Formats: sequence, C-alpha cells, structure tokens
Amino acid sequence: MSLETEVKSGSSKKQGGDAKNVKGHLKRELLTLKRNRIIEEATILFFDEGYAGTTIEAIADKLQVTKPFIYSYFKNKEAILAAVCETGISEALEVLQSALSTDGTYRDILIQTLWQVGDIVIKRQACVVTYLREIKKLNPKDAARILQKRKEFDHKIAKLIDDGTSAGEFDLGPRAMDAIWIGGLISWLPVWFSAAGKLSKNDVLFGLVSAGLKLIGAAKMSEVEKNNITGQ
Repeated sequence: MSLETEVKSGSSKKQGGDAKNVKGHLKRELLTLKRNRIIEEATILFFDEGYAGTTIEAIADKLQVTKPFIYSYFKNKEAILAAVCETGISEALEVLQSALSTDGTYRDILIQTLWQVGDIVIKRQACVVTYLREIKKLNPKDAARILQKRKEFDHKIAKLIDDGTSAGEFDLGPRAMDAIWIGGLISWLPVWFSAAGKLSKNDVLFGLVSAGLKLIGAAKMSEVEKNNITGQ
C-alpha cells in the first residue's frame, strides 16, 4: 500500500465533533504523518547507503510515491537530512523537559531522564549515527540549530546537577564537564549498541544510568529504584 493510499484510508475513519475543526485537525495530522513517513524511510536509506548514496528518487521509490510528492514536503535532500538529524535531540529535549516538570527528587529526575533519553537514542540509533556521520553535509543554519538544541540539553542537565548538589542530593560540587561527559555517554551509545549484542537494551540502559550517577558522585541505584525505572 502506497503512502497516499494509506493516508486516504486512515482519513475515512475520522468522525465526530465540529466538521470544520475536525477537518483542520485531520489535515494537520495527515500532513505530519506523511512528513514523518518520509523521514523514516530517508533515515533507513541514509543509515544503510549514506547521504551521498541516497537519492530523492530512492526515497520516493521506498514510499511508492512520486518525486514531486517528496518535494511538496521538503525542498531538497539537504532539508530531509536536517530533519533526520534533528529527530533524536528534539525527542530527547522533550523527555528532559517533561522529567524536569515532575515533582520527584533531583536524583529521581536524573535517573528517569538518563533512562528515557538513552531509550530514545537507541530507538533513534539510525538518526543519531547519521547525524554524527553526515554533520558536515548539513546546511550551516541547520547545523547551528541542531547544535543549539544539543547545547540546551547539556545546559539543562548541568542545571539539574547544580540544583541537586545544592539540595544535598549529589555528593560532588557541580562542574561544567559533568554535563558534557553525560552528554557524551548518551551520544556515543547508539554508535556501538547492537540489538544482536550480548547486552540487552535494559542492561545497557542500567549501565548508562549507573555511569551518569558515578560521574556526579551520587550513590548507586538501589534495587527499588531499578524496579521503579523498569515498572516492575
């Protein structure tokens, strides 16, 4: 089933509410769906074939659509690359912001953030690896925007560490390098992680959280915390 056919089929199932509002909401939803499907297929091709080895035609063929359909959402291949590269950090920032808005302790927030962000970069492994591999192919404005988001993530993590230290929850004083090392741990994770490897995803995520806590001089996770983080 092509992307156009898939979208039309889904639209027929939407009912109820004010017709005009529903139509507008549905249109935005379908536009997002189409755009995301382009990004998904492009991500796979960029990861497997490289940016230089992937054409707009190849992306269109994967989606069973025409090249003009792709161009109706992205002005060129460079714009698609930017969208792919931005996916991981955008989702990581959303998770971090959500965690920071909770009422938990600073330690709880940090543990949840590292676990959930680690989970995202594993799921978005192809996006992150593509970014690290193809960063020089990005338009300067796109590269600067994505870098700014990465800096924002590190800044928010640093502030979390700072606030947690001031509250007496972490053992060591705040240092700017702590956030950088933690950010590095997260960024490097999708480069070497393999679903077919000896370590399960949960094993790797526990290792990430443990390493993050150790970097800031915090105590190791308790069994209760481990159970809480996995929902057991």
